[in-house]
Amino acid sequence: MRIIAGRFKRRVLAAPTGTVTRPTTDQMREAIFNLVTARLDLDQIAVLDLFSGTGALGLEAMSRGAGHLDGIEVSAASIKVARANAFSLDPKMSVRFISADVYRWIKQQKKETYQLILADPPYGQPGIELLLEEVVPLLSPKGLFVLEHDRQTSFQDHESFEVTRSYGKSSVSLFSPQNVK
Repeated sequence: MRIIAGRFKRRVLAAPTGTVTRPTTDQMREAIFNLVTARLDLDQIAVLDLFSGTGALGLEAMSRGAGHLDGIEVSAASIKVARANAFSLDPKMSVRFISADVYRWIKQQKKETYQLILADPPYGQPGIELLLEEVVPLLSPKGLFVLEHDRQTSFQDHESFEVTRSYGKSSVSLFSPQNVK
């Protein structure tokens, strides 16, 4: 696993041993960021990476110019690896990896907003629809929420839905508060 583009291009990222995480493939990260950068300027934005695992998605955003990253992950082993990955890229980078249950952490957020929110929850996890309802209010008015999910799940009827692209067994859906009428 490596950073695809930006100032850390080709830098290798570590992953915890075992099946603690399901890292987003390089090809999927490239597809995600092609969708994102067509809609959003990443320069100095605040990014939230939910179910951050190794931090690969959020660190990709940082490599492409984001100014701050908050990563939320319940696995202590994954948090340790994500912090090490960030430190190996740039020890002075503005990142926070927080060990917490994503759903509980989101409910406690009242004041912070993000221009980009990335989420790659475990496939088939109950409550994904609830996640969507809780996350969209954390977006800045022109922000973007990117949700990686299994291909069988559809969000096309959600009021903030923008687009879905499928890649193999996975899909990526984008949501924006700008779409809410």
